[in-house]
Amino acid sequence: MQLLAIILYSKTGDRQVLEFTPGALNVVTGESKTGKSALLEIVESCLGRDTLQMPVGPITSTVSWYAALFQLDSGRAFVARPAPKPGKASTQQAMLAFGADLEPLTYEQLEVNSDTDTVREQLGRRIGIEENLHEPAAGSTRQPLEAHIGHAALLCLQRQSEIADPGFLFHRQGEQFMAQTLKDTIPYFLGAVPRDQALRRAQLAAAKREVRTAETAFQQASHHAQNAQASLAALWREAFTLGMVDTDEQPERTLALSALYAAVTTGPVPAAADPQTAVRRSALERERNDLRGRLRSVAAERELLLQQDDSAGDYAGAVRTQTARLASLNLLGVPADGEQEAPTTCALCGSTMREPDPTAHELHQSLQHLQNQLEGVEAARPARRAALTALDERADELRTSLRTIDSTLQALVSTSAVTENLADASRRDFMRGRIHASLAALPAGTDDEVARLGQLLGAAQARIQALTAELDPNEEREQLMSRLVAISQDMTEWADRLQLEHSGQSVRLDLSRLTVVTDTEQGPAPLFRIGSGENWVGYHVIVHLALHRYFTRQHRPVPRILMLDQPTQVWYRSEVDQASGTPEGDADRAAVTRLFRLIHDVARELAPDLQIIVSDHANLAEPWFQESVRHNWRGGHKLIPQHWIDQAAQTG
Repeated sequence: MQLLAIILYSKTGDRQVLEFTPGALNVVTGESKTGKSALLEIVESCLGRDTLQMPVGPITSTVSWYAALFQLDSGRAFVARPAPKPGKASTQQAMLAFGADLEPLTYEQLEVNSDTDTVREQLGRRIGIEENLHEPAAGSTRQPLEAHIGHAALLCLQRQSEIADPGFLFHRQGEQFMAQTLKDTIPYFLGAVPRDQALRRAQLAAAKREVRTAETAFQQASHHAQNAQASLAALWREAFTLGMVDTDEQPERTLALSALYAAVTTGPVPAAADPQTAVRRSALERERNDLRGRLRSVAAERELLLQQDDSAGDYAGAVRTQTARLASLNLLGVPADGEQEAPTTCALCGSTMREPDPTAHELHQSLQHLQNQLEGVEAARPARRAALTALDERADELRTSLRTIDSTLQALVSTSAVTENLADASRRDFMRGRIHASLAALPAGTDDEVARLGQLLGAAQARIQALTAELDPNEEREQLMSRLVAISQDMTEWADRLQLEHSGQSVRLDLSRLTVVTDTEQGPAPLFRIGSGENWVGYHVIVHLALHRYFTRQHRPVPRILMLDQPTQVWYRSEVDQASGTPEGDADRAAVTRLFRLIHDVARELAPDLQIIVSDHANLAEPWFQESVRHNWRGGHKLIPQHWIDQAAQTG
């Protein structure tokens, strides 16, 4: 995507067309106050920015529409923006048209048919910006951000106030939240982010939803299976107590269900007053009491272990404190071995002590003893934790068995209360019907279903792990660093060519701080710690040239436009120099020539894939420079024709 023309439409319908050459250096030279800096603002507006930062004056009083004609790989795009209403600085209205051989439209053809969101989306799609999404780190309050052509434009533009600023490197970097936006989107434009990152993130989000669904289904199935097993165990115990099955040991689920169905449909049902039933019921009650006692015993053991753990923790804390105090002996370099005579005289007052102070050897022995005690406490803790876990598992088993027996006894009591006054035949039918109904009401969860859902859950979790590995931020950082190293090689070479301060040292782009850093013998020197405007401009230019060289050679989705406004401002200090276009001093002329020659050579190397547009006072006599001049605004020539200004004055 390159610029073919900038078009201005007056309020009376006149048109001013400024043509530019794709794939080359385009210089717009001229005196001050001729409108050179407005070109950058017009291009940014036509790339979809809502706010139009146009200086109040002849431009705002005469222009009704701002437009740009872009060359795309697949044709051309015409973007026009109406001037904001009086008192406003922004508008979202736009006109957008595409065509193979579009030319600048006439005033009568202009109409609002789009908005800035559509402009950014349509232009971004045509230069290859794919679906992407930057996810902030976990816990961040920032929203996910998708890079678009407006973010790419930040890497293509340098205002007059920005190109010589040591504190900011990129366009609009000093605006609120813009620095973080640059940090979030530059990795995508460099290609450090996978092409299908947004798709993978969407797949990861879907996989997480699948895991949540699978976890819910697995937990419900497990719960149903546990309930089914407990209910089946209670029915089996009840059937055994009533004499409907022969053994107290329940077989596996399928055999148990078959036996119970056979018992209630074809098997004999003894009378409720059968002595054997009473005996088995008494046995159940005894077993219930035994389980309760064992459960209380397990609870008591667990409480005792917890108390021991608290005591051990207090003891270990005291030992650690004393060990830390004695460990300071190691700082004094006192040998741990060797016998020493204990001092008997106080070092402060000289009096004789009743009990001599311990020697260094004795203190080292005490330290070793305390360390051994501490190791013993730490070694005992894993065994205590394992014992607590075993007790918790045993308590769960006892509670399950106790619930089964309670359910069986409750069923027997309920049956006895209902059938007490029934005839024998009616009593048998009731008992068969109740057990049959209980079998039909068993939860449907089975071990096979639980296993199947467990496999689905495991597969979904494995999918999350695979996608998370593909979106590994460490891999993204490695990819980013690799690209920055390649860019730094060009920056280092060009800094030496421009004879910048610290040239000959490694020069690199630091994205974490959004600045240029030179690695000197005294340590890294960021741009704001390097003096002189010549260095600031030079480093701004080389970092943007290096970025666009990388974008172009790697076919990254960034407009192939680099606009620099007044890069030689630090050498044009007088109005005489600005009017002539040639600095008076030999050193200044040499520096300006070096800068423009570098820009020209990079544009020629990358032709026809990069267009560089420079608005400046410079008007060098070298043939290669004059061949690059597209517009020379001197001798009354300027962005806004004089008759537009005269017409506005007459109508105003």
